[in-house]
Amino acid sequence: MGHVGPLLSARCTGCGKTSEKRTAEIVGDRSSGSFQHVCHSCQRVTWWNVLELVEADAGGGR
Repeated sequence: MGHVGPLLSARCTGCGKTSEKRTAEIVGDRSSGSFQHVCHSCQRVTWWNVLELVEADAGGGR
């Protein structure tokens, strides 16, 4: 999992897997945008769609 940015619940656009990821590089709105991240199921970098904001920042604030 990344170490920078808010903790997000997201869905891989390649395989549909959902997971919690951290990223500071969201394209579009923070609560419904997309970002690139490694998908271990797809075994490559894929686009992920944000489902929900889990933590606002690395400090744990909601």
